[in-house]
Amino acid sequence: MKKLFFALLVLVTASAGAQNGVTNEFRFGPTAEDSIRCVNTITIVNVNLNNKDYATAYDAWKTIYTEFPVARVDTYTNGIKLLTALIGKENDPAKKEAYIQELLGIYDQQIKYIDKLQEITKTKLSAGQLLGKKAMAYMQYYKDAPVDTVYEMLAKAVEMEKGQSEYTVTERFMKYSALKYKQDKSHGEQILEDYLNASVYIVEVLDKYHDNIERSEARYREEGNPRDSLNAIGYGKMIDASRISKSNIDAYFINSGAASCEDLSKIYGPTLEANKDNIEYLNKVLSVMSMLKCTNEDTYLTAAEYALAIEPTAKAAMGCGYRYYKKGEIEKAIEFFDQAIELETSITTKAELCYKVGIIHQSLKNYAKARAYANKALGFNSKYGQPHILIAQCYAATYNWCDDPLMNSCTYYACLDRLDRAKAVDPSVKREADKLIAIYSKHTPKVEDLFMRGLEAGMTVKIGGWINETARIR
Repeated sequence: MKKLFFALLVLVTASAGAQNGVTNEFRFGPTAEDSIRCVNTITIVNVNLNNKDYATAYDAWKTIYTEFPVARVDTYTNGIKLLTALIGKENDPAKKEAYIQELLGIYDQQIKYIDKLQEITKTKLSAGQLLGKKAMAYMQYYKDAPVDTVYEMLAKAVEMEKGQSEYTVTERFMKYSALKYKQDKSHGEQILEDYLNASVYIVEVLDKYHDNIERSEARYREEGNPRDSLNAIGYGKMIDASRISKSNIDAYFINSGAASCEDLSKIYGPTLEANKDNIEYLNKVLSVMSMLKCTNEDTYLTAAEYALAIEPTAKAAMGCGYRYYKKGEIEKAIEFFDQAIELETSITTKAELCYKVGIIHQSLKNYAKARAYANKALGFNSKYGQPHILIAQCYAATYNWCDDPLMNSCTYYACLDRLDRAKAVDPSVKREADKLIAIYSKHTPKVEDLFMRGLEAGMTVKIGGWINETARIR
């Protein structure tokens, strides 16, 4: 009786849904009998899927999938879970291939009915996100798939989603663009465009996660709900993973050999004069060349001057700063760098600009200013490891701050503290940090020398001079 009542309730809901445009013609079928059969079959799917009776679950799922495609959104998530399990268990190559094709088809059908499905779920998915997921599944099961096929699928997904793409999809998109270039050198201009887009999109992803952390932490402070604190931690992990993807995107492009700084100058240099009033083109030149660290090239510097004359942007101001730095006019250069930081709207990029200015001060042996900009970078992005590494390097460069050799060597504890913090907040810098830890650890005091001063591991020691920090003895 309860099951019949529930089925009738579903039928009423389906009829109401039909009036609101959620139809197939009806979500659960056009008749009461169809609705009862649909609800009973959904129950069979859920029970047997939970019990891992995949054969029984599959037959029932197939009925829902083919006859009632907009009944429930979890028809698609359950189908992916079910077929993934069946593929893993299947030893017959022909049957396995059929299951794989069916799994990929789930994404296509979900895209087909996306508008109707969106009306019955709070968790929104777009066609571009689903296409990206399909591409990831395709790569998983067809590891030797033609590069062109995978690239086209990823390129379409990323173009549809842009900065809303999952970071893994954006990363793979750049990987396959690089692979395509290695096979076809006529892809050279397109890989530049792909790299520019992927670099912009991944920064947008990072900014989104930073915003989510701030909102979750603010709600936690106001309401004290542990879920908000856990959400903030989860977004922090997403930032860690996205930063690794960002590094990989750079590496794929650089290792592709598609363009050196000299190549970019040859590509863009002859066209600058004709495009000196085209701000979109100039910003593109600045973006690509700055990403590849081609900021000493005359092409980059000229583009920056042209761009700044049209519109004050962070890219243009940063370029003019490099121009004056190259000319030796340091104070003027710093003015432009500060202007770039002020004009930049992306929190992630603001932090990177502060770090770059810190590097410049380090090269000039202005270590206190280098640390100030590094800390400013951390203020914008606390999950950024490079500023901690920069500070550690500045401390190591000025370890000799007093007349006591033992205390001078204790400076390296402050370096190690910073390097540990770098690894803790940003896994992408672990290799670089570990190399420096191996070097700096050799310069810390000997245990017996510390013992003579009443010091031992676990205690803290004050480092003086401009450093003025307390470090942990290890």
